[in-house]
Amino acid sequence: MAPRDEQDLLRTRLLGRAPRCAPVGDLTRDLVLARDASGKVDLDFVEGMDALGQSLSLAVTTPLGGDVFNTDFGFDGLNALSEATTPLLVRERVRVGIVSLLRKEPRVSRVVDVKLVDQRLESPDAGPARRLDVRVVFETVTGDRLSLSAGPNGARTTNG
Repeated sequence: MAPRDEQDLLRTRLLGRAPRCAPVGDLTRDLVLARDASGKVDLDFVEGMDALGQSLSLAVTTPLGGDVFNTDFGFDGLNALSEATTPLLVRERVRVGIVSLLRKEPRVSRVVDVKLVDQRLESPDAGPARRLDVRVVFETVTGDRLSLSAGPNGARTTNG
């Protein structure tokens, strides 16, 4: 077996495998089906870094406690964005919510950086002025570095 194949197998073992979910609308997702060579239809799967990225994207767009089967799953910062409070407090609650979410994830070994990209929270007005984009860089248990970006258009992960 080639060293690259061994690394991919190790990544899959440590970072997991999950049914692939595709965005449907703004924040909803649906399972993706795939057809094999014989024509049989089954669930499509993501593995390794893609599985972790998908899981974190789902977590950051789910309110904490929003999953009735796992009430510890989700992002507490969504409450901060919906409650009327000062912009500084909103930013800090979002920052703490992101770090807490990543610390609960056993596949994340270290949070490297948290940046609140969009500073339009300075305005006390409602609507677009209360928008906040977050970028987090973290390391996985495999030593890989990922970045998670979350904002009004959902969440996505990228390498590095």
